[in-house]
Amino acid sequence: MERREETLDDAAAAQPRPVDEVPGEPAQTPSAAGSKDSPVRGQMGIAVLMVLICLAMLAPFTASFNYQSRVDWQSAINVRDEVAARQVQRGAMQLSLLLFEIQRMVFNQKQFRDFMGNWDITQVAPYLMSVFGTEDGAEGLGALAGVDTSAFGDLAIEGGSFEYRVYAESGKINVNCLAKQPAKAGARNNPAGRTVESLEALMLPTIYNPLFEEEKADGQFYTRTQILQGMADYIDDDTQGFDLVKLRSTSGSERYRYSELHDPYQARNGYLDSVEELHLVEGIDDDWMAAFGHELTTYGECKVNINFASAEQIALVIRHSVENQFRDKVEGENFLLKVMPLANYVVESREFSLFQDLEGFKEMVSKPDQFISPLAALGGDVEDNQNLPRIPEGIPVKIRPPQGEDSEEGSGGLTEVATVKPERTYTIEVITEVGAVTKRLTATYDMQYARSQTQGKGAWLYIRED
Repeated sequence: MERREETLDDAAAAQPRPVDEVPGEPAQTPSAAGSKDSPVRGQMGIAVLMVLICLAMLAPFTASFNYQSRVDWQSAINVRDEVAARQVQRGAMQLSLLLFEIQRMVFNQKQFRDFMGNWDITQVAPYLMSVFGTEDGAEGLGALAGVDTSAFGDLAIEGGSFEYRVYAESGKINVNCLAKQPAKAGARNNPAGRTVESLEALMLPTIYNPLFEEEKADGQFYTRTQILQGMADYIDDDTQGFDLVKLRSTSGSERYRYSELHDPYQARNGYLDSVEELHLVEGIDDDWMAAFGHELTTYGECKVNINFASAEQIALVIRHSVENQFRDKVEGENFLLKVMPLANYVVESREFSLFQDLEGFKEMVSKPDQFISPLAALGGDVEDNQNLPRIPEGIPVKIRPPQGEDSEEGSGGLTEVATVKPERTYTIEVITEVGAVTKRLTATYDMQYARSQTQGKGAWLYIRED
């Protein structure tokens, strides 16, 4: 036994001693040895804090890069859509040329007019173009015409759409006619005077009173009379003031402050190139143009095309050509109570059938109760349906002025102020939507414009993209 205990003691002595263990001192317990490492574990929080600081600094840069990437991506998409929208607009312009050729070679032909009546491309163009502009356009056209148009479903553009509108310029007031005054006072043919009357009737409704009661950008107030006189003096080719009573220039000189402005200019004293130039006339601002600009043009003749004219212009035609014994029906308050309802009735009925000649217009104006109501033609019952509009009272008019009659106002005939000629100048409006991009194109086409370098007729006179 003693020999075995000595062997164990020798084995224990042979084991290596810990470095921190000092001979002759008691060995440290594990808990006591770990207490010296506790400050090292506390320093581990500084590393976590440094990581958080780095993340906080990188987060704004990452977010900014993310945002900029999305902006660049969306900008690239918008550029792509804008290019696509522009190509769609140009395609609509090319399709318009096809419509104008249909007008020239079909609707304007005498054989077609004798067989089918007076037609114009403005009546059918929006429906035909809808086949190409929207995916369900062919279906809508088929429902309207009562035919199967499913074969045309693949003609619509993909990835976008466009809305097509077309207007006849002869249905608007040609402001350039303000420069066409009679050579002598009292002459019957006075396009400037008739244009002034049309503009006066256009601005007459009381709903437009705020436009003439507010202060303009130059600090001045302008009445309807001042604006009319300013337009006439800006466009006519003389320097004499326009008299709104005599409807022609008088001996007084023009006096406007165009040359006294910060950016001075002179009056045009000639034909305008576009309606937008009216912004230079004293008293005309963006509000005035927004209210009346769509009714004005610088193309066409000075006579009113009753197939496209507004109700105000048709009312003036009726007042000018009324039979003398019925003149009391078109003067004073009767102009608003009797003439304007009759003119609106003509416009509503004209949507279904255009006038072939002035004789048809005379018959309808003189006896409107003998013409079928548009609603009745669609299946309504004139006697039972109380919602049908009341047929206005007729007003007899003359086609030609009596021979030898004086030239007093309103004593003329339809041939002096009205026409039913086929349209020559059209304005198209194409509103295109591709993705988030919306573009508008406005263009004017003259079908009789003589081309200088190529054979044929027709040319674009005006193009604007917004």
